[in-house]
Amino acid sequence: MRKSILDALFPKTRQAILSACLLHPDKWWYLSDLANHLGLSPSSLQRELASLTSAEILESRKEGNRVYYKANPSLPGVTDLQSLLIKT
Repeated sequence: MRKSILDALFPKTRQAILSACLLHPDKWWYLSDLANHLGLSPSSLQRELASLTSAEILESRKEGNRVYYKANPSLPGVTDLQSLLIKT
């Protein structure tokens, strides 16, 4: 059985985060809301969110103690990534 393109490119947790953020590009996700949506623990998302934010694939904003994340709409190739996620 052939591995999917996404499985070859990204770990499962990163795929899940990208899917949620890129397929809902206008939504700002709070860590625990995103974790609940994905059925994962918040701690399992933190490293991936930091990496995706550092690469400017995601944007973050802070409100008090809360940090929210969403897809960076000015990311070159964002529509290509969205298409890849929709196709798989």
